[in-house]
Amino acid sequence: MRMTPNAAPQRTEPLTQYRKIKATDAAGARMLDCALAQIHERGLSVTIDRISFEDIIKEAGVSRATAYRKWPSRQAFLADVVSAAVQRVEFTTDGLEDIRLLRPLLDSGIETWEDPQQRRNATVTGLRMVTQADFERILASPDTDLYYGLTATCRGLRDDAVRENAQNALRSASVALVSRRANVFRGLPSMLGYRLIPGIDPEGGFELLAEASGAMGYGLAITAFNDPDFATRTFRIAAWGSTAVEEWTHPAYHLVGLIFSYFEPDPDVVWNSERIAHLSAILDELGSVAENAARDGAESETHADAEGTGDGA
Repeated sequence: MRMTPNAAPQRTEPLTQYRKIKATDAAGARMLDCALAQIHERGLSVTIDRISFEDIIKEAGVSRATAYRKWPSRQAFLADVVSAAVQRVEFTTDGLEDIRLLRPLLDSGIETWEDPQQRRNATVTGLRMVTQADFERILASPDTDLYYGLTATCRGLRDDAVRENAQNALRSASVALVSRRANVFRGLPSMLGYRLIPGIDPEGGFELLAEASGAMGYGLAITAFNDPDFATRTFRIAAWGSTAVEEWTHPAYHLVGLIFSYFEPDPDVVWNSERIAHLSAILDELGSVAENAARDGAESETHADAEGTGDGA
């Protein structure tokens, strides 16, 4: 699925921590849901500071006394709207899908991986496939519209307290996102037989790459929103040290190039049949972990939905 720039995203169910709010304060959660629904449905035409507290009270079917007992002022409510909106944002890679993409690639050419050029070709192809899939998932996610929309409108919020709360919430979300990306990048060298290029601090290098990829991804996503074909329009090239001419999208080309600007083959890594077998075992293990996580997540969603049906007025 690909998102067109002006399509109204479908509403997503709240995250686990937000469901805890629903379980303990159904009326307050309904009000936050109503406010977030306006943002989802109308996008940037409804900025945070244009949300009417009184209209939300009516729409949620909550008494004014209950609403004002929880939020003494409209500004306090808007501050919680921002926090709830950011809590709903979840940028996670689809590990299971990535493994499904990489497994056939490894299986089809594993006997050639002792050759440095063939190994480079496979590495470039694998990164091309994974970065493209990840970029398309980001574009297709309603969370992308919400996060980028909040980022774009944050500086224009008129109330100082609400703006500061929005900035703090977005900053915390950004830090968490960089940390998750850095952990992903941190696992690449041991799998691919690469290392950080000399001169980059091994302690902070992965965070630097995570920050750079996030900033680049943001710009690429904004470009794709304005030009829907940008995410899938391709050109043919043998890229980034590969001798294989392949179809590249602009986002994948830029993102893979960024990754290779931080990594180089590790000369101390010996590629032989034992190492290749070890890499195959790692992918099998990661595939099992991803499948279990996907299954546990689906069961958690089902359980939480069942609990949510009991919320009262």
